Amino acid sequence: MSNDKHSIAADDPKVDCIDDTQAVHYVIDPDEEKAVIKKLDRVILPLMALVSFFQYLDKQSINYASVFGLSDNLNLTNGEYSWAVSLFYFGQFVSEYPAAYLMSRFNVVRFIGICIILWGAVAGCLGASQNFSSLGAIRFLLGLTEGAVAPSFMIITSTWYKRRENPIRVAVWVSMFGVSQIAGALMMYGIGLAKMSIQTWRVMFIVCGGLTILAGVLFILFMPRDPSSAWFLKEHERKIAVERLALDRATRDRSEFNVSQMKEAFLDPRTWLYCSMALFICIPTPIVKFSSKVIHGFGYTPLVTMLVGLPGGAIAFTLIWIGAIGPLYFPNSRCFFGIFLALMPMMGSLLVLFLPQAQPWGIVAGTWFAASTAPPLGQAMALMAANVKGNTKKSVVGALFFIFYCVGCIVGPQLWQEPDAPRYTKGCIASVVSWCLLVCAFTLFYVTGRSSNAKRDAASHQALGEVATEGLGVAIDDDSTERQDKLFRYSL
Repeated sequence: MSNDKHSIAADDPKVDCIDDTQAVHYVIDPDEEKAVIKKLDRVILPLMALVSFFQYLDKQSINYASVFGLSDNLNLTNGEYSWAVSLFYFGQFVSEYPAAYLMSRFNVVRFIGICIILWGAVAGCLGASQNFSSLGAIRFLLGLTEGAVAPSFMIITSTWYKRRENPIRVAVWVSMFGVSQIAGALMMYGIGLAKMSIQTWRVMFIVCGGLTILAGVLFILFMPRDPSSAWFLKEHERKIAVERLALDRATRDRSEFNVSQMKEAFLDPRTWLYCSMALFICIPTPIVKFSSKVIHGFGYTPLVTMLVGLPGGAIAFTLIWIGAIGPLYFPNSRCFFGIFLALMPMMGSLLVLFLPQAQPWGIVAGTWFAASTAPPLGQAMALMAANVKGNTKKSVVGALFFIFYCVGCIVGPQLWQEPDAPRYTKGCIASVVSWCLLVCAFTLFYVTGRSSNAKRDAASHQALGEVATEGLGVAIDDDSTERQDKLFRYSL
C-alpha cells in the first residue's frame, strides 16, 4: 500500500480556452469508469462512514448519559446541562477558521486523521468528569478537536466523486446519524444492564473514545490523499479517476491558500445562503440531545427510554435516503426534497408542542420526527458540495457553513431549559420558526440558481455557437471557482 503521488496527464487532449478558463476534451470509457467508481465505493465510503458513525455517536452520547445519572452524579444545577451541550459547539466554532486555513495548506487526509485520534482521546476523558467545570472544559476540547472533520468530509467527497454522484455518497456518511442513534441506544441499554463499579454513563464515554481512536488510525492508514495517489487503483484507473473529475469541472486538492478565492467566497451571496441554511437547521438540533430527557420525563425508566427512542434512528436513516435517491429520478429537485425533509421535523416539533399529555406515544413519535435534523442538513451539504469550486473557496465556504452551524447549536440549547420540561415549549417554537425559514432558503436557492443557469446558457450559446460541449472539461490542474468557470451549471 502506497500513498505516493503519481503524475497523471491526459493523452494529448484537445485544449481550448473559454473566458480565461482552460477547457480540455476527454474521452473516458463508461465501463472502465464504472469499475473505478466501484473500487472507490469499496474503500472511500466505508472509511468515511466509520468516522461519521463515531462522530454522531459521540455527539449523542451525552443524550443517553443524561438519563443514566449524569446530572445527579455531577450535581448539575438548572441550565448547566444546556451549557454542557453548547460548550461543545463553542469549541467547534473556535476551530473553524484555523481548520479552514490548515486544510488548504496541508494534506487534508493526514490532518483529519490526527484530529480524529485527538477527538477520541478527549471523548474518553468525558468519563472522568467530576463536576460541571470539568465536563464543560472537556466538551469544549471535544468540539475543538472534532470541528474540522465534517467540513473536511465535504471536501473529500468532492475530491473523489462527480457532482451528480455526491448526494448518494454524502447520504452514506450522513445516514450514520440514524445508525448511531440505534447502535448507541442499544449499547447504552447493554451497558445499563451490566453491574459495574463505576457509573454506566462513564463507561459509555470511555468505550466511545477508544473506538474513535481506532477509527482515526484506520483512516490515516487507508485513506489516500486524492485519486492520483489511490493505492487501491492501477495506474490507468488513477488516470480515469482524475480525468472524470476534470470532465465534471471539479478541482483537485492543493496545498496553497488562494487569497482571491477567499475574497470571492465572502462576496458570493450564495455563501451566505448556505450559511443561513446551516443556522436554520441547527437551532432545532437540541432535540437530539434532549429527546431522551423528553421521553424520560413522561414516566419511562432509563432502560425503556433507550428502547423507545430506537425508531427515531430508523426514521432519520430513511429520510436521509429519500433525500439522496429522489433527485436521481427527478433531476434538479434537491431543493424540493430539502423542503420536504424540513417539513418532517417541523411536524414532529408541532406534535411535541400541542399533543395532550394523555397521548404519550404520540408525543414520543413527535420526538422521533423532531430529532430528524440530519436529513435536511445532509441535503444542504450536498448542495454546497455540488455547487462550490476552487480548493480555497471550498475550504472557506465550508468553514463559514460550519461556523453558522455552531452558532445555531450554541444558541439552540439555551432555549431548552429544565423549567420547560418535559415539552420544552420555547425550544419547540424556535424549531418550528427555524424550519419555516429553511423552507424559504431552499426556495430562494432554487430560484436564483435557475436564473443563473439560464443566463450562463445564453452566454455560452453566444460564445460557442454550435460547438459541442460533450466531453468538454477543465484541465486536470485547473483551480477555477464556479463563478470563473463559465461552463459550470448550478445543481439544484
